[in-house]
Amino acid sequence: MAALLFFVVRAKRSYGTITYNCPTAEWALKKLRDFQAAGYQSISVMAPDGAALDEAELISIVEGAASTPRSATTRS
Repeated sequence: MAALLFFVVRAKRSYGTITYNCPTAEWALKKLRDFQAAGYQSISVMAPDGAALDEAELISIVEGAASTPRSATTRS
């Protein structure tokens, strides 16, 4: 199975399922919190590699990306 290209955030509503394909962990965290604030049920988050994530893991990814020195992510 091929890896996902996005973080996928899903939630159930009375009329169906809502799915967001989020290109970044930050966006996925925002959607997760939006869904929680709206009272959606059965919220799930999948990483680009297909692994299920909880809120704490998603926060860790976001904070880890924010703390990565620029020199470590780009070549001179």
